[in-house]
Amino acid sequence: GPAAPGHPRGPRTKPSAQAAIVFIKEPSSQDALQGRRALLRCEVEAPGPVHVYWLLDGAPVQDTERRFAQGSSLSFAAVDRLQDSGNFQCVARDDITGEEAHSANASFNIKWIEAGPVVLKHPASEAEIQPQTQVTLRCHIDGHPRPAYQWFRDGTPLSDGQSNHTVSSKERNLTLRPAGPEHSGLYSCCAHNAFGQACSSQNFTLSIADESFARVVLAPQDVVVARNEEAMFHCQFSAQPPPSLQWVFEDETPITNRSRPPHLRRATVFVNGSLLLTQVRPRNAGVYRCIGQGQRGPPVILEATLHLAEIEDMPLFEPRVFTAGSKEHVTCLPPKGLPEPSVWWEHAGVRLPTHGRVYQKGHELVFASTTESDAGVYTCHAANLAGQRRQDVNITVASEHLCLEGGGEVEGSPGRRRGFAGAHLSLQAWESVSCGGWS
Repeated sequence: GPAAPGHPRGPRTKPSAQAAIVFIKEPSSQDALQGRRALLRCEVEAPGPVHVYWLLDGAPVQDTERRFAQGSSLSFAAVDRLQDSGNFQCVARDDITGEEAHSANASFNIKWIEAGPVVLKHPASEAEIQPQTQVTLRCHIDGHPRPAYQWFRDGTPLSDGQSNHTVSSKERNLTLRPAGPEHSGLYSCCAHNAFGQACSSQNFTLSIADESFARVVLAPQDVVVARNEEAMFHCQFSAQPPPSLQWVFEDETPITNRSRPPHLRRATVFVNGSLLLTQVRPRNAGVYRCIGQGQRGPPVILEATLHLAEIEDMPLFEPRVFTAGSKEHVTCLPPKGLPEPSVWWEHAGVRLPTHGRVYQKGHELVFASTTESDAGVYTCHAANLAGQRRQDVNITVASEHLCLEGGGEVEGSPGRRRGFAGAHLSLQAWESVSCGGWS
């Protein structure tokens, strides 16, 4: 490499009477790459044994795995731009005479590049970004020599010549002025220098709304209504100038107050965008679309479904026979329905509680411990918007002692089983039932 400034080539000696220590090779300043190998050479000649060591900015250099003496030279397994910045010197010392000679200073010009994120520099926060304001982004890729930067929006390179933005390589900045909706996108940057190339570790999404694009203020929700009831959908958009709003039914039929298709005669569109359907029939069920259109930009389509409430019949219960003193439960299978029907149990016209000796748990009727007085008719109710369904179960309770001797089966007897439909079932008197089944 070139000789350090102010030090002509050739052996350097410390002036002395003997001039005994001579540098055959001196370390020289040189280019180095971050993380790569390097070597500072030093060779001395002396009449007696000399001890060679190194200084960095005047302080002795200690050997490490990364940086260590190799003969009288100093070897670097991986140059580090922070730990290896400064002036290195090779020192030779004759321990007998105490004579010491210093080489010329040598330093590294370390080339490096390091990735970092794209950040918002101006304004101070994203919340302050408005249309027509200036926005400045900074690319936090750093390096030596100073890298050349390239900015990208949505992966497309931005050229310096475009009028609506300026690039400052010195500041690593991209300035958009004034920022408009056309600047919205994902910003990234890459940079390169003599060491290599790096791209942003984190990118910045700039979002600037176009006032003329339709934006959702209120979106319609799915509704479930009973037949002949009314249904209401709400829908609103905003834009400058104000956007248009159009309702469309499944078959793309537009719904307006002037021209209503036959199956939507009872539809009304309000000034605020809400749609009212009165006396709903099955043919009105389906998907309704609310379409907002601004002066610019794509249409915004929102969908909501009108469901007609329905409830099916409940399956029949078989009569149940329990033994007194036992824990029992009867499950009520709710009928299919929309919305999902709520289910509850009643006995003698009174709704059962959620705790106690006889209570309701979920869809189940539970007897913590049966007594003969529990015998009778219990009714499972299910209801939703479409109406109510009910089904009765007849419960008989046998005294414990009646069935201890005979060994007959009571509940679930494989004999004749009967299902009872209709309204309340009459109480099955215990006298007419034997432990072997129904008499």
